[in-house]
Amino acid sequence: MALAKTVVPVSRKSGGVKFAEQAYRYLREAILGGQLPPGAPVSRRGLAETLGMSSVPVSDAIARLEAEGFVESRPRAGTRVHVATAEEIRGNYVLREALETHSARLFAESAKDSYRRRLLAAAEKLDQSYIALGRDSIYNLERHARVERVHIRFHMLIAEATECPMLQAAIERSRVLLFNRIFTVSSEFNRFPERWHRDLAEVLVHRTPPQAAETMRLHVQFRQQEVLDQFRALAKGQREEPRMVRGPQRRTKAALLRMAGP
Repeated sequence: MALAKTVVPVSRKSGGVKFAEQAYRYLREAILGGQLPPGAPVSRRGLAETLGMSSVPVSDAIARLEAEGFVESRPRAGTRVHVATAEEIRGNYVLREALETHSARLFAESAKDSYRRRLLAAAEKLDQSYIALGRDSIYNLERHARVERVHIRFHMLIAEATECPMLQAAIERSRVLLFNRIFTVSSEFNRFPERWHRDLAEVLVHRTPPQAAETMRLHVQFRQQEVLDQFRALAKGQREEPRMVRGPQRRTKAALLRMAGP
């Protein structure tokens, strides 16, 4: 897939920002923005040409993304956006439950009033974004990606209020990886109860720390089994149809669902 040059503009007058960092941000945004879905090939040469730099910083950026779980390199097959297994998804849910229930407990215990007000407003915005997305007659992958970025920011606001940078970093990584892996699997997963995030925010802002932790636990587990079942079906479809869609024929949501079967 040819990536647009507008994802992250590259400037040689970048105030000391290294080209490897620019290439990293460019490719990461393309993945998170839905331009490069799971399984899409990543060309070092093509990316270097797009960004107007040598292949060395591009290779450094790809190595960093591979270490973070965004891309994977396979012998004789090149590099592609990582395709997660159901087992990886399950592990991610386990980690998120541990991290985010503790984050919710700390928020209820000690979040400043400014964070509490911001969380209520962010929850309202997020729920309205999902409602608007659900009204679309035709599914739009990139619009869904934008809404999921708002979703990530909502949960990161809870983590930021804990004033624990290590907890924030761990939650961001688990959130971003899970988002990248599941949001393209089924458009049904963008459908939540109407006040899904507002109800969560109300508990975190007004209830006790144990109530906040339990509500977050249930929030994290929502539709977990559906997601795991969908990924197992997707993996089965891939085994039965080994010819992968490559190059400009990017895999759309419909293509993923067809591969997953009934």
